[in-house]
Order: sequence, then C-alpha cells, then structure tokens
Amino acid sequence: MPEIKDSNSGIDPEDSKAGMSVPEDSDSADAKAVPDAVTSPAASTLPEGAPEPIAAKKAEPAKVTKAETAAATKAEKKAAKVTKAEAAAATKAEKGASSPGRDTAKGQRRAKRTVRRRWPVVLAGTATLALAAVAVGAGTVFPGADATSVTSPIPHMLPVGEAMANCQGPTQLLAGSSAGTDPEFSANSSSTKSTVNAVVLSGTAGSLPGAAVEALDGKSSPLFTVSQPPSEPAPTSTELNGKPKMRAVVARDKSTGASSVLRIQPLGEEIPRGAGSVVVNSDDGDLAGLSAATCQTPSNELWLSGASTSVGRTAILAISNSSKSAATVSLDLYGSNGLVQTAAGKGLVVAAGAERSVVLSGLAPDQDLLSVHLKSSGGAVSAVIQESVLRGLTPGGVDYLAPVQAPSSTLTIPGVRVQAPDAAAKISGQSGYQDATTVLAVTVPGVGDSVVEVKAYGAKGQVALPNGGVFTATAGQVNELSLAGLPEGTYSLSVAADTAVTATARIVNSTKAGEATDLAYAPSTGRLGDTHLLTLPADVTSSLVFVAPEGTSTVSVVPISADGILGAAKTIEVEVGVTTTVNAADLLGSGAVSALVSVSGAPTYGSQLLTKSGSAGIAVLPISGTSTGTQAINITTGY
Repeated sequence: MPEIKDSNSGIDPEDSKAGMSVPEDSDSADAKAVPDAVTSPAASTLPEGAPEPIAAKKAEPAKVTKAETAAATKAEKKAAKVTKAEAAAATKAEKGASSPGRDTAKGQRRAKRTVRRRWPVVLAGTATLALAAVAVGAGTVFPGADATSVTSPIPHMLPVGEAMANCQGPTQLLAGSSAGTDPEFSANSSSTKSTVNAVVLSGTAGSLPGAAVEALDGKSSPLFTVSQPPSEPAPTSTELNGKPKMRAVVARDKSTGASSVLRIQPLGEEIPRGAGSVVVNSDDGDLAGLSAATCQTPSNELWLSGASTSVGRTAILAISNSSKSAATVSLDLYGSNGLVQTAAGKGLVVAAGAERSVVLSGLAPDQDLLSVHLKSSGGAVSAVIQESVLRGLTPGGVDYLAPVQAPSSTLTIPGVRVQAPDAAAKISGQSGYQDATTVLAVTVPGVGDSVVEVKAYGAKGQVALPNGGVFTATAGQVNELSLAGLPEGTYSLSVAADTAVTATARIVNSTKAGEATDLAYAPSTGRLGDTHLLTLPADVTSSLVFVAPEGTSTVSVVPISADGILGAAKTIEVEVGVTTTVNAADLLGSGAVSALVSVSGAPTYGSQLLTKSGSAGIAVLPISGTSTGTQAINITTGY
C-alpha cells in the first residue's frame, strides 16, 4: 500500500505523532492554538491559572467514540469497500493533519478509519471442495472491473476419490418380438465369447491401488480382483535414484456374463488411473461378428449417433448406473426425417448398481438412421447401443455404438477402414444389401441447416471425396454421406460445419459376396494428451491409428507386459494430414498386453482398430481419456 504523507509539509503522519513541529499557517485564525498532539509543548504558553482552551482539549490524541467504533466495526464486516467518497475523505484528512483544532482531530480519526477499511478480511474454506473466488469491489479499487458481470464457467476439481469405468456385457439376442423399455433376451450362441480386459497404473512410488470388477446386477456382486490395496499407506514422496518406480497390473481376457464396473480405490493423494475394454466374438448365430467397447467413465449427458431401426435392424440401448444413487434418464431421438416425439423415452429410472435396456424400435420405429441424446439426473451413467443386422437368415454384423463427442463445429474420426471399391460394390449390389456400405452419419441437433465439409486423410495424405466432401445437413435429423468411392485403406475423417453437429462413421466389412458381413462404428473422439491407457485384447489383431489434421506431432507408446512392467517407449512421428497406422504387436512386441499413450505437438486423435483373421470381424475402440478418481464441475461466479 502506498505510504501516506502530509500533502503540505511532506512529513509522515507517524513522525508528527512523535512531536515534530509543523509550520504555522499565517492565514488561519487559530494558528496560535496548535494542538499538543501536533506541536511541541513549548510552542505556546498559557497565563497562570487560565482555563485550558477548548481547542487544546479537542486536540488530544484522537479518541474514538463508541459510535465511531461501532461504525468502524460495521465497515470491516462489510469487507471494507472503499468508495470514492471515502477516498476523498481520506485525502482531506491527510491534508488537514497540520490544521489546528477540531479539523485536525477529525482528519486523524478519518485517516485511521480509512486505513483500517483498506484491508479487506478474506475468509475461505470448505471441507470437501476448494473454490477460487475473486472479490470485485468498486472501480476505484480494481480499475476496469465490472461487479455485475458474469464470468465464464471455470472447471473446479473435486477431491481425489474412487475411479469408475462401466464395462458393457455380452451381446444379447431379443426374445421374440420384445420391444420397449424392459425387453427379454434369449440365450447367446454357444460360440459367443465375451471377455473383459483391464489395466491399472501405480502411483509414482510404485504402489498399486486396490481395484476390482463388480457386476452391475443391483447387488454389486464381485467378479474378480485386479489388485489388492496396499497394506501400508502410499508414500508421499519418491526416492530419486534414477530407477523407474511406476508399474501396472493387468487383467486380460476375464470371462463375464453381464455388464460390470471397474472400481479403483484412491491411492493417498494421487489420482487412481485405469482403463478397460470388452470384446465379444461370435462365430455363428444371428449375432455373429466381432463387437468391442471401451469401459466408460459415467456421465450425466451422452450422445450416441448412427443407429438404425429399419426392417432387419435391431438397436438396443443399454444404460448402466454404477453409482450409489438411482438415475432418472430422458432421451431425445433424432431420426432420418427429424426429431422423433415420444413420451416413452422420458423419466426412465435406472436403479443404483444396475443396468436397464431399451429397444429403440419401440420408441422410434423404421428409422434408417437414429441418434440419441441422453441426459440423466441423480446418478451418472454410461450407455452404448448394440446394433445388429439380419438380412433374411444371413447375419449382417453386430457392434456397439460408443458415445461420440458432444455437438461441435469441428470433429475428428480416426480409424475408418474402407474396403476396395470393387469388392464393396459387389457386396452392396446384392438384394437387401443396399445399406452394406461405409458411410458418415452427421446429426444436426439445432434448428438451422448446416453446411458440412468432410476431409478424408489416408496413408499418403488427403483423398478427394465426391463434391469436395461438402454437403448441406438438414436440421433436426441424421444425415448421411457415402464413403464408398474411397480407395482401400484406413482413413481419418475431419468434419467442419457452420453449426454444432455430431458424427459417426459406419463401417461394413466382408470377405466375399454371399458370405456374412460385419459392421463397426467409429465415433468422433477427443484430442489426445498424456497418460492414455489402453488394453490389447487377445485373439484379435490390434492396429493403432493416429491423425493430426493441423500439424505434426509425436506419439509415445509405452508397452506394458503381462506382469505389469513398463518397457521402453516407442515413438511414432505423425505427419500433418496423414493417417498413420501401425500394428501394435510389431511396434511393441508380442509380450505387450497393454500400452500407455502420450502425445506432444499438434492436436492428435487416435483409435484402436480390431480385426479377426480369416473372418469379416471388425471393431473400433476409441483411445479415450483414462478413467481417474478426480472429476471437474463447472461453476459460474458473479456478483
């Protein structure tokens, strides 16, 4: 705070209190009656026996009255907001430090009170949530501040807690013509194999958190333990001896018969980190094909795009609630011809620790393309759509539709596998196979149409699309762009629109005409950063797909072995506008069962493309954020 000085004499007020003389003002009528608190005792004399002048009594060291004390206390409790009037009074009090009599005493009292007011009392504290707040006072204190303005939402981190990731159960076959919100299911084919894979990372000192997988059956029945909690508290610091401390624990190919949740306990003050995936493979039956889904961190809002409820297509929405509170879910449905009005999709209750299935054809029948906007209150949930196709008696594939990125004007979809045009044409040319093509589904949730530009990036750079990849997407519905003309290869799609949209790519794969086909869905994904964990399932071929549409980047991939050892990092250089695809086993070695991915440089997006040798089986796992025990909430502050 700037030092306060007398404006007439240049003497610090503290010095005047020490008895230093102040020059008399010749123009003042009371110049001779200088108070003792300001002049030296010898400055004036009184006749013997004369009464003490009134001015001298009032000039005694400023005594604060009870009223003044109460006023000052009240001012302090109001956070000492200094107004322009108070600032002017303070200035006048300082200037009056050399004035005699009553004005001097009042000036000192005002200055004293003003100095007290300039120091606001700051109070902060909470047991569970630390928030940063800015106190905005008058413009004289914080020039340019607007006390009535509202700031943008700021993420505030909640304390470290348990990490959860919901894992989808095996594919399910509807019993008869079941439809609606509580369907019945038939037994799966005997060849169906459903496995859960999980990886949990240690703390920086090498301690592993407790982790286990439980069934979402309403009773939290334990399925298997990933790691036991440490017997001693996790150390708060690490020894810097040059030896790596971090390790992991991996659970691979664990058979489960139901949806489940991976729970990871907090590790001291460190954030627990883990990831999981579900892979379902069936060689025969109506649900023949390869399906896969990553285990999801629960959320209160999700978008799922690109399903179908037309004849021969079955879409089952599975909603999982691993929290301790019931969730009430509402669905907004966008079809091929606009928003689908239905009351049956509102107020769906999902019990704590349980799963609920909804057959979407009961809510929105005969939709060639269908997208779902899910919102929940109460418990946070995860959701996938099991999409399957049956053409007559021939299975047409099955897969899980994972949540996509929330509506945005720019989206990226990595990992879109395209068959050779000739082979694809033979498949789609068969009777009933008209939709057996690779397409991009774009949903426009707003009220205005959107001009969309799509760019396809292959192994050698951008590849031209019909009409330059530009089309107009109709508002309130799901729109389709065919990708059948692309040469064979693995692509990434960049979507730019003049309004917010969602996007998913539907992939169709086959071996030859007349044989069964399989389908997969590649969702739009978020930008990659540090510490993305992924699993490498057995019995399938895993390829890592990366793209950086706007610049170059470097991807670091650390292999994790079955015994949890972190190996030497492998580096992948990603060129601008090029889709880079690498075989995981070739890059990391056959002993790697999991991996840790980090990216530096330009915004980069990635996915894991799964294929099964000797079949049409195909699936895409997005490389998403690692499940952690910390969550963020947005808080908007204002006056």
